[in-house]
Amino acid sequence: MKRAMNTQTVKLDLAAIPPSIEERDGTYYIAQSPINFTALILRFQEGLSPETIRRDCFPSLPLAHIYSAISFYLSNQEQVDNYLKQIKQEEDELQQQLLAAHPEFIKTAEELRERILVGA
Repeated sequence: MKRAMNTQTVKLDLAAIPPSIEERDGTYYIAQSPINFTALILRFQEGLSPETIRRDCFPSLPLAHIYSAISFYLSNQEQVDNYLKQIKQEEDELQQQLLAAHPEFIKTAEELRERILVGA
């Protein structure tokens, strides 16, 4: 799904992006894969090592691509963090729009949560 772009879109410096990262429809992906850059970096920020990211999250990715993406992140951390904040804000806005348009989702989620708590 193509993400909505606001008027103050944070773009990553394409000149600095390694070949292992590519832009598709306004979103950055690990080259030649369906895995987006954001997902990989969020795992790294959670404290996972590159080897663990590959083994537990994205076994189809070459380890060299994972290291390259992390290296880009570490070399451009402020820029990437701004990009990640923007993505999070856009996701939150979309979620609020969806919940406003479909309030039954909240009731369904609450019912599921209650079933899980009762069954635990």
